[in-house]
Amino acid sequence: MEEAVIPDSIDLERRAAARPSAPSSPAPRVERRTDLDWLRISAFGLLILFHVGMFYVPAQWELKSRHLLPWLEVVLEWSSPWRLLVLFAVSGAATSFMLRRLKPGQLFASRTAYLLPPLVFASLVVNAPQVYLEVVQQYGFVGSFGHFLSYYYTGGFCHDGHCHQMPHWEHMWFVAYLWIYTSVLAVLLALRPDLPAAIDRLGRRLLEGAGLLVLPAVGLALARIGLGHFFPETHGLVDDWYLHATFFALFLFGFVFLGDPRIMRGFERLSWLALAIGMAAYASRSAYVWHYRNGGTIPIALKVAMAFVYGFDQWAWLVAAFGFASRWLSHRDGPARRYLTEAVFPFYIIHQTAIVVVAWEISKLRLPIGLEAAVIILGCVLSCLATYELARRVEWLRPWLGLKPTRSEAPRSASGVPTRTTPSWP
Repeated sequence: MEEAVIPDSIDLERRAAARPSAPSSPAPRVERRTDLDWLRISAFGLLILFHVGMFYVPAQWELKSRHLLPWLEVVLEWSSPWRLLVLFAVSGAATSFMLRRLKPGQLFASRTAYLLPPLVFASLVVNAPQVYLEVVQQYGFVGSFGHFLSYYYTGGFCHDGHCHQMPHWEHMWFVAYLWIYTSVLAVLLALRPDLPAAIDRLGRRLLEGAGLLVLPAVGLALARIGLGHFFPETHGLVDDWYLHATFFALFLFGFVFLGDPRIMRGFERLSWLALAIGMAAYASRSAYVWHYRNGGTIPIALKVAMAFVYGFDQWAWLVAAFGFASRWLSHRDGPARRYLTEAVFPFYIIHQTAIVVVAWEISKLRLPIGLEAAVIILGCVLSCLATYELARRVEWLRPWLGLKPTRSEAPRSASGVPTRTTPSWP
């Protein structure tokens, strides 16, 4: 007997022939896209290391260590341009696979039920401790956590002209953006069901050969030139138009193209070249950032040139990641992948608060920086594991921490066949 498709899956239907099946024919074989699962898991692992690193660099973040390492900022910049693009593209692919069995309205309802409860729960409950420690260290707040909550749930805290609006979604902005992009897509598909096919036809002409490596990189560079200066990154939704342009574009790319075997073969062919270009772009951008780390006048021509370097830095690493994953991870499955595929959303919800709280407590011991960082990483991972293991066992907690209810009846399609509507995170 074949194993049932795991409900939290990113799956791809492979048909042996492009001909309609008789009404009595069995459903097409569904195969896991384990390469995309592993990419999502890996990107999140990088996110944990990135946020631990942010504790040690001079750049603004929730909490700052007494050990500040300016050079670490260059190291962290390696994954910054492309890590979230991977996640939005994979989320777009998951959305396209859902639409093989759902109508746009059903997609909207499913994603709303899956994404909004964790967003609300994290904003109101999970994030409060990290915001408290932030205002203690950076705003000089001297009250207890209970006293702080009276500010947290009534609009915010101000000190010496600096204000922090509360409650705040903090790192959960990603989930809010994803819900908005999915909602916009559902509306577009309801109005224009042929939209994916139209984009696919255009892509087949433009993304042949080197076009798959060059044209998206140029598009990302032009978005940076046209929007990046006027709308710098804020994660504030209404003023974040540069990030919306890039993230929604990658979400649409994943939605239309990551299920296309032709595109995946193109990624595989270009992966080594893309890796070389990505390494060169990262080296160039690192030298640029380090040279101007203390300010200074930057010539306009250099800014424009570095915008194109940044665009290739973003896209080349994506091409390499998708190509290598398709080649080496498409058939690598096992208990670890199945466990982490479900665990990664609860991990995401809890990880930043865990890092901030553990860092705050462990910094009091004044350990050597290497040991301190290792303890913070270990504390974060153990906190995430404990949260996931608790959530999967307590039914009422599951939807608030990004897990599907276990006892709810699966929704049914128009034909009356039970359907699985929730893909893996996010």
